[in-house]
Amino acid sequence: MKKRAAGGIASVSLFLFLLNLLAGLLFINEGLFHHDSVLLAKAVEDTYATGHLHPAARGRYGSVAVNCVLHAPFFLLGHNADFTTRFSSVFFHSLSAVMLAVLIYALLGTVPGALFGGLLLSFTPFYFSPNTWGKEHGLFIFSVLLSFYLLHRGTEKDNGLWLGLSGMTMAFSVSVRESALVILPLYFLFYLSPRIAIRPPEISIRKERLGAGPLLRLILPMTAILAVIYFTYLRAEFYREMVLRDNTSAIFLGPLSPMLRIAIKDLGTCIPPVLFLFFVLGIVRLFSREDVFLPLFLILWAALIFYFGNIETFTLRYLDIVIIPVYIGVAYYMSELRVKERLAADAIMAYFVISMFVMMHPMLEFRHSYNGEKRYALFVRDNTPADAVIITMDDSAFIEYYAGRKTVTHPIDDIRKTADFVKEMKGYLAKGVPLYMTGSALSYDHKKIFSRIFDANFYVHLVGSRLSEDYHRPEIRFFRYKQGLFKVTPKRALDIP
Repeated sequence: MKKRAAGGIASVSLFLFLLNLLAGLLFINEGLFHHDSVLLAKAVEDTYATGHLHPAARGRYGSVAVNCVLHAPFFLLGHNADFTTRFSSVFFHSLSAVMLAVLIYALLGTVPGALFGGLLLSFTPFYFSPNTWGKEHGLFIFSVLLSFYLLHRGTEKDNGLWLGLSGMTMAFSVSVRESALVILPLYFLFYLSPRIAIRPPEISIRKERLGAGPLLRLILPMTAILAVIYFTYLRAEFYREMVLRDNTSAIFLGPLSPMLRIAIKDLGTCIPPVLFLFFVLGIVRLFSREDVFLPLFLILWAALIFYFGNIETFTLRYLDIVIIPVYIGVAYYMSELRVKERLAADAIMAYFVISMFVMMHPMLEFRHSYNGEKRYALFVRDNTPADAVIITMDDSAFIEYYAGRKTVTHPIDDIRKTADFVKEMKGYLAKGVPLYMTGSALSYDHKKIFSRIFDANFYVHLVGSRLSEDYHRPEIRFFRYKQGLFKVTPKRALDIP
């Protein structure tokens, strides 16, 4: 029986990996489609060029290191890291679906449940889509799930090596996305896995979980890696987040901010709302067990939405870690239902998967053949001289990477800094440096300070326009627009109103 089950989960794992790899490559984005993706690709290229590891957005050296390994054959062939970064996302997306299936099987012992959970994660729009752009979400989810699986196996088998590897993997996930720190309390709670019974009420922790040996084998490797991460770069990131508070800071707005309503609404757009009913039913079924730790743990894990859904810079892909416990609960209920009503369970699961795929398909299909940010950057390259300076904002990373042009971004809502910026731009023109401006250069100008000062000192002449696409909230928002490119010439005097 055990051999049959092991063969079943192996088959499910292979199926999920190949399905996701094929689907990911079939719909892989034409280019890098996020500011952070470009920085990651550039970090890989700079690492190969200099021989030492370079940071990506917010550091994230773990993601850079893994992508450097995958980039080796492409580097030898003389290619840049554009495709490597996108392929890495697809590859780890595939592995993460497998890892969720394996974890579900380890926790619940159900092969159909493992398949159902893996399929749900595979085609979640706000998870599948970013993993075609070159984002690190696939590697992050894979690392977290692997750490939980190793932790479960290490405690069940009293295997110190697996415990140590689990701690190292969890610490590594912090170097992929620093938000993994929020998961650490859940991780240690999962290690303790107290036995919780309702009738009679009882809470107990196995003595071996509190022993010095297992704890040290788990904590020491994790602490060593976290210390390196903290003192090399994360301390500076914490300072920037908590003290400097720039416009990219992930500020927590409180547990019930207006942003939470947006998060819940977006979830309901990407995922059939009835799926959450099946999560509730799965939790209720799990409460019928003698030990109710697992359903309580899944509820606490899902409650992370009150953090990730209340961040000022919220975007739906932040909830990829939150949806994991939901899928575990759904997978358990569906596997139970399948025992009695196989056809009904399979039909419901097919509905969930197909509806999510249909929701994201138009965006995936378009971006596979046309990356708006890449195409606009190439348009800038083809219509500006090589020594041109481009005034822009969010397009800067794409223009520098794909067009090879120097970019400058204007200050935000600061009249004195804006005045200095205008003087700097006039200095470029005085030296004969060609100056251009993109349509996005007028963004982040809430008080119209930049536009007023700029209009008073420069003329702009339309060079042309190209279809572009806004990459903010792209998991749920499909916003294409014509973006202009303008040549900038000075007016006679520096006039700052």
